[in-house]
Amino acid sequence: MFGKQKTLIIDHNSERNNRIKNYLDQDHFICYQAKTLDEFNSLYTNNNYDCIILEDVFPGINTNKFLVKNRRNSQAITIVVSDMLNEAYLEDLLDAGADDYIVVPFSLTSLLRKIQDVYKMGVLRPRKIYRFKDIILDDTAKTVSLNDHSVTLTKNEFKLLKMLMSHPYQPYTSTKIFEGIWGDSVYADDQSVMNLVSSLIIKLNRTGSHEEYIRRFGANSYKMAI
Repeated sequence: MFGKQKTLIIDHNSERNNRIKNYLDQDHFICYQAKTLDEFNSLYTNNNYDCIILEDVFPGINTNKFLVKNRRNSQAITIVVSDMLNEAYLEDLLDAGADDYIVVPFSLTSLLRKIQDVYKMGVLRPRKIYRFKDIILDDTAKTVSLNDHSVTLTKNEFKLLKMLMSHPYQPYTSTKIFEGIWGDSVYADDQSVMNLVSSLIIKLNRTGSHEEYIRRFGANSYKMAI
């Protein structure tokens, strides 16, 4: 069904790592194991993978930073293994770039099912990513990362950033932005647009490494700061 899926299992729990490998080896996966930080550094740096299974408390790895960087550099399916039941924590993993998570204890059949479900979604709905300077906007996962950190945006801030990043050289008038965000330009409100743009700029500047991401263009238009 999948062909040979090159998979990296990053888990310092040797028994669990071996169980996952032995199970997936029987189902069209080619598995590599990282049980120490040195093994991880060697295997991850020198290879590309179709699937990554990551323990969220692996010694020496900041999970959220890894997920952000991996989303930027790789199209690998990423499943996080965690023993945390905190919903906000698990949502943060998805925001940072995990495709899914599985909570310990879990069955190996459940893990395989999650991998298959994520893979099918990727085939049917290929990931659409926009990049500008150090901003990465994933329109499929609805996530934004900046300077290797995940950024939490409101729904309207995300829509505005996507609008501007999709055509970075094109200025958008306040009326056009209002129509794109709120759906009707009849009641266009310049102040609402200004407040939204200002809020987005503050969040980008707080996390980013560049001086400017969005700039005013003329009297009432905005565009990416090329």
